[in-house]
Amino acid sequence: MEYVSLEGLRTDGRRPHEPRFCAASFDAYPISRRSKKGGCTGSAAFSLGQTVCVAAVFGPNSTSASSAFGAIDPLSQERLKVSVEVTSAAFGADLVGGTRPGGSRKTLGKSSASTKSDRRNKELALKFEQILGSCIDTKRYPRSEVYISCATMNDDGSASAVLFNSIILALVDAGIPLLDVFVAMCATRLDGETLLDQNEVEERGRGVECFVVAETKEKKKTDGVKGHIGFGSNENNDSDGLQRIVSYDISGGKLALTAVDAMLRACAKGCEEVSVVMRKAMKKRLAKLASTTRNM
Repeated sequence: MEYVSLEGLRTDGRRPHEPRFCAASFDAYPISRRSKKGGCTGSAAFSLGQTVCVAAVFGPNSTSASSAFGAIDPLSQERLKVSVEVTSAAFGADLVGGTRPGGSRKTLGKSSASTKSDRRNKELALKFEQILGSCIDTKRYPRSEVYISCATMNDDGSASAVLFNSIILALVDAGIPLLDVFVAMCATRLDGETLLDQNEVEERGRGVECFVVAETKEKKKTDGVKGHIGFGSNENNDSDGLQRIVSYDISGGKLALTAVDAMLRACAKGCEEVSVVMRKAMKKRLAKLASTTRNM
């Protein structure tokens, strides 16, 4: 299959380094088996194209009051413990362990696809816990734990990046302090081209995939004022919206160093573009919460 045409267009009409339309919203509440333990403190939804994910944050809670969340590691009691659960929407419940058409209930064993999805979700949850440990100001909440539940409502590619971005938005909504705004982006390597924000068709191409989490900062227009980097400053460059890459993961094969560098640069540029949308949604949400507080 040809993933990049001679005109330089992908199967959905985008350029190789062009991400899909993204949107962010708050007050989204995913279905979680722990949601009955109490209301969430923050929730959000994020979408890239047709890929939609939601996340909810429960806590922070003290270790004495969070026995329902499991045992706490005594070595990490001086810092906030982050627990993440990743799930996928079970729209096919009528085929696996659900009610079949006609009203007859029949329990079936888990398919190989379901088992593979569960294993992938557990790996993602562990990866997110490790990354979020360096994104959250964990020293502010000693002997505490926060539980994060996120779910993929519709997967059309790059679900891992959409999941992470929804978690960041939910943490902001919950009032948990972050060290900065962190954004995730995915890319793949097909037909000798680096394709940013791959869709489902491109994911089935089984190319080398890259997952990047970057720390971004807001670009400020200072008109070249000394001491600041603005659009009119000589110190300005293409990477002034990016501070550093926090984490990256390359899987699916081997690549030359030049190809790896191209994938990382493309993901970093995509993180800058997505961060603009996320920051606007955060500011709008904080302004709404501030006005609600003043009217109380």
